Amino acid sequence: MIDARREIELLVRSRLPFLAVHGADEERIEQLLTGAARSLDMPFYVWTLTRGLLRAGSLRALQRGKTLDEALEAAVRMQSEALFLFKDLQRWLDDPATVRRLLDVGRHFGSDRRTLVLAGPDIDLPPTLRHLCATWRLPRPSADDLHALARRVVQDFSLSVPVQVALDDEGFERLVDSLKGMTWTEAEHALRRCVADDLVLSGDDVAGVLEAKRRVLHEGGVLEYVPVEESLGQVGGLENLKRWLMLRRDALTDEARAFGLPPPKGVLLLGVQGCGKSLVAKAIAHDWGLPLLRLEAGRIYDKYIGESDKNLEEALSTAEHMAPCVLMIDEIEKAFAYAGSVDADGGLSRRIFGRLLGWLQDRDAPVFLVATCNDVSQLPPELMRKGRFDEIFFVDLPRPEERRMIFTVHLERRDRDPAAFDLGALAGASADFSGAEIEQAVVAGLYAAFAAGSELTTEVLLQELAATRPLAVTRRESIEALRSWADGRAVSAGAGDEA
Repeated sequence: MIDARREIELLVRSRLPFLAVHGADEERIEQLLTGAARSLDMPFYVWTLTRGLLRAGSLRALQRGKTLDEALEAAVRMQSEALFLFKDLQRWLDDPATVRRLLDVGRHFGSDRRTLVLAGPDIDLPPTLRHLCATWRLPRPSADDLHALARRVVQDFSLSVPVQVALDDEGFERLVDSLKGMTWTEAEHALRRCVADDLVLSGDDVAGVLEAKRRVLHEGGVLEYVPVEESLGQVGGLENLKRWLMLRRDALTDEARAFGLPPPKGVLLLGVQGCGKSLVAKAIAHDWGLPLLRLEAGRIYDKYIGESDKNLEEALSTAEHMAPCVLMIDEIEKAFAYAGSVDADGGLSRRIFGRLLGWLQDRDAPVFLVATCNDVSQLPPELMRKGRFDEIFFVDLPRPEERRMIFTVHLERRDRDPAAFDLGALAGASADFSGAEIEQAVVAGLYAAFAAGSELTTEVLLQELAATRPLAVTRRESIEALRSWADGRAVSAGAGDEA
């Protein structure tokens, strides 16, 4: 676990004149710097554009510290060790005169223990300042931090109104787990809203925190928090894949790590559209009791230089802080179709792809990746190398017995008794249908029965199946090419031997 204040203390002791702290939690950064200054027995000053330069704890600005120039001059004139936080300084980093002043400040600060801290969500330092500056990224709150934050929020409310904590130790752990991956400010706002709602902190608040997390991730635009309801038992077929997953169900726990098991990396699900690849990711998260995050690969790319790289870093960092979790990348080939070409987009896809490959290979956090792919010809070959994924599964069109199971699942989901239907006839009539196409046939049959004022029957479903041309017919050549590639290279997700 990272001790954030200790990290800052070490950076200040390194005696570099500048420290750039990347993070959006301004209050948290100031708290950490206050603690570090106290531990190092240094005075601590804060400058903002509106209030000028103030010593921490004081409400009165220094006489000559209102403007940026005055604040920098006052910091130089002190000639004694001190820690300075300039909150708004990054707005002037594209001004040559300000950069020159900072270089002069660095010359004065370099000989004693004085450090000027720049803080913000995204600090882009000019090249001339980088050699004088240490950089540090504010980590997301740890489990211990979140424990302390929850207790502090309750104590703050209790100063004015009585607050009840209706959580045992296990319930408190679930609440803390639901907060993982949020910034300090986001977690605090979510907790305050939960307590303010009914002045009770209980197990019911976990749902509220998860909803707040979903909104935060959605606003971020790259990661999405996905609620999960389906279990693997509701996924028809794919018996080989289910058995493989069952053996690894508890492999992300502390007990597994203590046993000597490395956390499983994940699986690449290659196969025909509509055969349940995305559904499997949701079912894994449900059965393993883990949050599911979906990485919208297309949203990584931004028109501004450098933003795409930062989007990916932020997404991977968030997933690691929410670990253990399941991370799904749907249709991964669409995100990296140009990764093999430098000219296609100036090398951006190749750079993003390289960073993802490094993360796939080297990550330690228990993040189980489920990547789906419909067109293997678009995947860069480096992604298929052993070590990126634990296994590559080929999800083919369902076999007859699997189609019976799929009909059973979808009929039961719509409150129909599968025993009232001729499942053998339905399985025979749905040859070459995907799971999604079978589901749509059941839905279409329900519409037809409802319109006719009758009940859904085997005959109605057979009529809907006969009227449908499945993807395996309209795109037979591409599916055969996919099967040919998977033969000997991937493990069959369904019953039987390797693809």
